[in-house]
This record gives sequence, C-alpha cells and structure tokens, in this order.
Amino acid sequence: MVSLMKIFPRWRRTFLLLTCLLLGVALVASLAAASASAQTGGISTEVVTGGWVQAASVTANGSHIVIGARDNIVRVVDAAGQPLWEFTAANSILGVDTTSDGAWTVVASEDRNVYLLDAGGAAQWQYRAGQAMNGSQYPAYGSIVAATSDDRSFYVLDGSGNLVWREVLGIDVRAVAIYGTGERARVVTGSDDGYVTIYNRDGGTLLTSRLDYDVQSLAVTANGRWIVAGTSDGLVSLVDGSNGRVVWGYKAGGEVTSVAMTADAKTILAGSRDKKAYLLDGDGKLLQTFPMQSEVLATAISGDGAVLVIGSANNRAVLIDRHAAEASHTQAQARGRLINSILLASLIVIIAAAVVYLHRTPTGRRVWRQGTVRPRGLLRSMWRERIAYLMIFPTLALLLTFNYYPAFSGLFHAFTEWSPGVRTEWVGFANFKFLLTDRFFLSSFRNTVILVIVAILKTLTMPLLVAELIFAIRHNKARYWLRTLFIVPLILPLVVEILLWNNMYDPTIGLFNQTLIALGRADWTRAWYGDERLALGSIIFIGFPWVSAFALLVFYGGLISISEEIFDASKVDGASGFRRFLHIDLPMLIGQIKLLLILNFINAVQTFELIYLTTGGGPGSATYTPALELYYQAMRMHKMGVASAIGMVLFVIIMAGTIVNMRFMRSSIEYEA
Repeated sequence: MVSLMKIFPRWRRTFLLLTCLLLGVALVASLAAASASAQTGGISTEVVTGGWVQAASVTANGSHIVIGARDNIVRVVDAAGQPLWEFTAANSILGVDTTSDGAWTVVASEDRNVYLLDAGGAAQWQYRAGQAMNGSQYPAYGSIVAATSDDRSFYVLDGSGNLVWREVLGIDVRAVAIYGTGERARVVTGSDDGYVTIYNRDGGTLLTSRLDYDVQSLAVTANGRWIVAGTSDGLVSLVDGSNGRVVWGYKAGGEVTSVAMTADAKTILAGSRDKKAYLLDGDGKLLQTFPMQSEVLATAISGDGAVLVIGSANNRAVLIDRHAAEASHTQAQARGRLINSILLASLIVIIAAAVVYLHRTPTGRRVWRQGTVRPRGLLRSMWRERIAYLMIFPTLALLLTFNYYPAFSGLFHAFTEWSPGVRTEWVGFANFKFLLTDRFFLSSFRNTVILVIVAILKTLTMPLLVAELIFAIRHNKARYWLRTLFIVPLILPLVVEILLWNNMYDPTIGLFNQTLIALGRADWTRAWYGDERLALGSIIFIGFPWVSAFALLVFYGGLISISEEIFDASKVDGASGFRRFLHIDLPMLIGQIKLLLILNFINAVQTFELIYLTTGGGPGSATYTPALELYYQAMRMHKMGVASAIGMVLFVIIMAGTIVNMRFMRSSIEYEA
C-alpha cells in the first residue's frame, strides 16, 4: 500500500480517478443510447398469427387493419389490435386488399380462390382459378377486382365475381394494383421480366415501363399519377404513371417484398428481406428505418399516413402509430445530443485536469519543459519564416477544406447510414456487409480487372511503339510534325470523343453497321452496346489505335533524356535495334513505366465517365464498374453511407496497388542512387 502511495501521489490518484469516472459515465451513457436507438420506436401493438404474415391492408383512417397469414386466416383488427372478425380459407392467404372505408375486402388464397368479403367477414362470392392466387386488389368504389395467379396470368373480375378478361403473360406476375372507377378503371401489373404495365378496363395496354429486375410489389395513387414498385434487387422505384418514367429509386438492403403508399404519395412504406421496413418521403429520402426480427413480407399504410402495418416471417404483424414513432425518433435524437454533450464535457474536464497537472505541479512542469523542446523549436523556426507560411496558408486551407475534409468525411460515413443534412446513424460494418450481397457491386470487379489489364496493355504497347518510331526518325522537322500530330488530339475533350464513338456504334445510323451493310454483311450488324457479349469489348475498342498523347509524351521524354553516349556505345558493340530496345530503352524507361502504370491503374479502377456515357452499366450488369455503382448509390438511391463504403473499398484497392507498384518496380538508376 505504501509503495502504491509513493508511485501515485494524491494529485495523480485524483486525476486518474476523475478521468476513469468521466470515461465510465460517458461509456454507460453511450451504451444506453445505443440500446435505446436499437429499439423500434412507436410500436403500438403486435398481432400474433399462426403463420407468416404475407399480406396486409388498412383503411384510409387506419381504423381497420386486415392481416393475411400462412395459417389460412384473414384477421381484421382495429387500430389498438383488438380483433373485429376473422375469415378462414382452405390454404395460405397470399393477398388482401380492403376499401378505404373497410366495407369490402378481397382475399387471394393459395387454395386457388379469390374471395370478396363484406364488412362482417362473410363471403359474398368466390372465383376459382387453375392455380394458386398470389395477389389481389379492390378499388375504392368496387367496380372491378384484379388478382394474379401462379398460372402466370392475371384475372380481372366485375363486382359480382364474373370474369371480365384474363391476360396470360407466360411469365410470373406477382404485383397488381387498381386505380380509377367504372369505365375509367385501370389495372397495373408488375411481372418478373421487370415490366410495369397499365391496362384499361377492357384489357388494352395503355403504358409500359421497364425496370431492371423482377417486380415484387406495386402501389398506386387513386388517380394513377404515381406508381411505387418494389423489385428483387432491393430497389424501391417511383414511376410517373403518365409517361412511365422512373423518377427516383431507393436501394434497400435486400429484396423488396412489399410497398405501400399514402393517398398523396408523400409517404411510402417498403418491406425488405433484410429484416427492415423503410419509411420514405415523396422524394425517395429515408425518414425512418424499422428493424424487425425476421424478413418483412407485408406492409400497409393508412391514407393519411398515421398508421403503419408491418408483417413479417416471425408470425407477427406490427401496428405502428406513426406520430408515436416520430416522437420516439425525436427522443432518440435528443438522447444522442445529450450523450455528445456528456462526452464533450468529459473531454473538457480531462483537458482542464491535464492543464492543471502540467502547470501546477513540479512533475508536470518538468514533463512540459522536456516534451515541448522540439515543438518550441519548430514554432521559433516558423516565426522566423512567417511570411512564407502566411503565403502558403490560403492554399493549405483550401486543400484541407475541399480535398482532405471530403476524403476523411467519406471514410467516416462509410460506417454510417447517412442522409446529408437529415441524419447520420452509426451502423458499423453494415454497409460493407450489404456490398457483399450486392450483385452489381460484385460483378463490377470482374469488369474492373479486365479494364485494368487492358489499360496497362494499351499504355505499354501503342504509345511506346509510336514514341520509339518517332525517336528513330533522324529528320528534325519530320520528327517535330509527327510528334505534334499525335499530340493535337489531346486538346479534344474526352466527352466529345466518347459521343463520337457512340454515334459510330449506333445500331441504326452508326458507321460500323452501315459499313457492314454496304459490304453485304447485314447479318453481322449488332446493337453493340445492347449485347451482353459485346458491350464491354465495344467500350474497350473506343479510342483505337489507343495512342494516348500523354503516355506518348512521357515515353518520348524518357527516350530523349537517355545519353547519346549510351546509344553510340551500343552501336559499337553491334547491338541491333531490338536488342537496344530490350537492354537500353526499357531499363532506362522503368521510371516512366512505373508512373504510367500507377496512373492507369488508378484511372481504370475509378472508371466512370466512359461507362456512364456509353452503356450506363448495362445491359444488365455487363459493363458495371464500382465507381458507377458508387454514383448510382449516392445520386439515385440516396444511400450515401453505402456510396462512402464503396469509395473506401476503392481507396484501399488503389493504395494497395500503388504500394505494390512502388515496392517491386525498381529501375537500375534507382538502385544506383
């Protein structure tokens, strides 16, 4: 005990105890905040079923909630979760929809039937198909009923259950919605080929819109102006019902199984197999995430957006009072601010205690004097050269603000769910786990490896060959003009060059197809960017014969810097041109080759504008690159955290490639130095 007292004097023990106490308080508060934020705020009640909740619907005011489950039962409860009535089918319930006032409910069941139920749950009629019914819709005024089936078709029935028409698509169709009334009723379907199609009451096709993946769920406003679609790639898309244009897309963490929308399309609820439900605003920005214990299979939202229903594979439907959820979210933010305040106060106290220790105790003053010898010397040196530092300070400030700060901000936000100006939530490695399941991101690396190899080959072949040929010309004027002719294209913007090649690849009026037609080989014409087998090769061919003006200048500059004495000595030794190239030129150009390898490696890994201006990553994922996926995640899907994670992955890859290049590529000149 005596020895401890000697080792830790009273002031030091006090400082250590104070520091540990403050850190302990901050740690406990942080854990409490994390535990609170992990809970789903605003859950008003849970409805427990005997099987997966696979369908849900809610009235306009949220007073009646319809829940369809795998236990064959349709349950109707009030906003408090109290049962109102039940209906039992012969097999699992796969689709439900209710009118805005709850007077009628339509049910699609795996028993191959579509049922129309009244306000008390009594069946008014049923229609039987050849295979299981997997989705159903009933408009507000009950003019028609639409249902999808596993027989790869959908059925449109009148209010009495009579078949009006049937469309056989020959491909799975799981999503259906209806808007309009009477003769102006419209049916919207979504199928596994990615098409969202609008039909009139008589079955005529009015509009089609193509999404990239299977359409799993649809929701539409009463006037048909807006359509929300959920697809198997995890994308929630808002489609303009007037022209089929995709307005925006939000990328969930897994396949989107269900979507729902308020009457004014200003709030959207989407369920995903990543065990989360996402609440979005009308612009596709994330408002709140509701984590569940299992895959979310069904969602519904009242017309005014006050009541949310989330059904999942753990046999439960969660009824959420949105106002309570927003209040809970606000409380969580307040707790977060409190924790930040505690941490800041703790840091201030620790700094103050350290200052007192360094200036008020003999040991502290001795430590301060010994530890500040070098910094004080540096400060004196900076003061002597203060004019130079003042002149460089503006440039340094701009670099820190516009270069280093965004870079370090991206590294931090790679571990967050980030909506700039709205919310930043720490999620750890969740973004990186998502990337491991993102088909586009994973397939893009295959393309990147190809682009890196091709870029290196292009750099080390044609520019070096042309530089050697120009260097071999002894006539100074001829050498000058040839060099100039190869350098002039450098002033042409890359965008212009890409657009010119796009015209040449045009399948209708492009130079390549027109040349083939003129040669009598019309059967060889192709949609060069539209064929998965040719798209990447077509992009690689852009710029043929690939004489990069920058690489040419670097190689030519390296050649003219080689001493003439070396060349004269090689001639005396009887070296041929090829032997001179292998044993003199290449070894002396290793520095230039290293520079071009690094620059081309970085450019190839970061390839964006070339792909974006040609194929946009398509067809499918045939030409996707990580940088393109970064852009789409950030600008189209508003997932800035995921985009930052992609940026961090690219940073690590580029850093590793650069280190390998610098480590293992050494020229004889460098070794001599």
